[in-house]
Amino acid sequence: MLIGTSKGLPGEFLLLFTLLIWVLFFLVYLGNRHNRLNRWCFISGMCFSMGVFKEYLYFTLFPAVMQAWPGWMTEELSLDIYSVLTAVLYYFAMPAALVFGFYFSRMDERRPKLFRWARIGVFVPALLFGVFYPYLETRYYQLYDRTYYLCAALYNWLYGVLLTVLLLGTLWRERRTAVYRQKKMVAILVLVPIWYQLISAFLIHLLDLKGLFKAWQGNLPIILFLIIFYLYNAFKGGFMGARFQHESYEWNQDGKLVNQSAQFLRHMLKNEVVKIEWCAQNIQQSAPEEAADYADIILRSTTRLKELSGKALHYSKDIVLNRQVLQIAPLLEACAADYRKLSPGVQVEVRCGEGDELFCDRAHLTEVLNNLLNNAGEAMRGQGSITVEGKPTGRGYQICVSDTGDGIAKEHLGQLFSPYYTTKTNGHHIGLGLYYCRNVMRKHGGSIQARQNETRGTTFVLRFPGE
Repeated sequence: MLIGTSKGLPGEFLLLFTLLIWVLFFLVYLGNRHNRLNRWCFISGMCFSMGVFKEYLYFTLFPAVMQAWPGWMTEELSLDIYSVLTAVLYYFAMPAALVFGFYFSRMDERRPKLFRWARIGVFVPALLFGVFYPYLETRYYQLYDRTYYLCAALYNWLYGVLLTVLLLGTLWRERRTAVYRQKKMVAILVLVPIWYQLISAFLIHLLDLKGLFKAWQGNLPIILFLIIFYLYNAFKGGFMGARFQHESYEWNQDGKLVNQSAQFLRHMLKNEVVKIEWCAQNIQQSAPEEAADYADIILRSTTRLKELSGKALHYSKDIVLNRQVLQIAPLLEACAADYRKLSPGVQVEVRCGEGDELFCDRAHLTEVLNNLLNNAGEAMRGQGSITVEGKPTGRGYQICVSDTGDGIAKEHLGQLFSPYYTTKTNGHHIGLGLYYCRNVMRKHGGSIQARQNETRGTTFVLRFPGE
């Protein structure tokens, strides 16, 4: 087989094409390298870039090296490298994209058991392809085995359909949330080049449209457009966790709202300030015996202002963990004992193995448990029972806080952990408690989930990874 005879873009443009893909997905990764969505978008993008990179190596760089330094490169070695990179593109790019889709749809939070198996299972077909069609011979099968090419095409199309369903389903489910617009832009960033690749690289070859075999190179202007699209949105207000004012936030988890705490506080404080001004004016104009009543209103308002601003600032600031190995039973008992004093009408039962240990931040975990206990008590209106249970699981540790209240309406479950979202109307809650709990668990590498009990009440489940 001869090399260096491919028609299409010149080698320099293929190199530029590769570099542009790398630039785009490095921007995505650097936007928030701690975010799993960004990481898997980067991994998937790098796998897809192998399609262009192998063309540059095989048809441009390797022939030049063979001519200049014959001992450094052979035709057989160049074919092996081309085959392996083709295998990366054909077998691993779409599974990586599908894992990105799992995180995009929040499967790791909504269905953690399914997620743990799915993120591994999607790569099994890639390994089976390597068994039946060795990676070093991918180029041969690509050119001469139509059955192989049909199997590879169906495999990639199936994953493409699953990814599309995940992304579009998530957009529909979260169409009224604050992150909808951001997620819609991310879906465009991902789906457009992927489907162009799936059609141009597989459908055209299966239909034997030889004049269009290099149509996949049309992804070059698409990638260029997406880089401009990314930069525009990053400069405009932030995209996938990056703003070009050296700010970083959790783009897929409503982090943008917390960065706008000042605007929320301004609106919230305005109502209280109006009352203070009104009372102050009346004190000036009132008789002495009425002044005490107005002063009480002012005192209550100023106290309320301090509480609200303190909570908002505490729960919206960045979380820094100081982890250590803790005996979990004494910590749970201490939280339960404190809550019993605050709510004598609520029975709190703790179930936990005496020797159970957990690698975590004591202060933040205590605050999370206090939040959940307070919420449970309020849901039961100060009367009922709460069960706090800690137990090891196959892959870590789990703490469940269950109450016997009225439960949470189904339409509220999806929004519970969003900032400033609250179902309480007594004016003492600003909707950052559960958002804070979720962020603490994510910092630990775990998760928090709410579910309805079979009989009555709600259970909040804290899942910590094994160390």
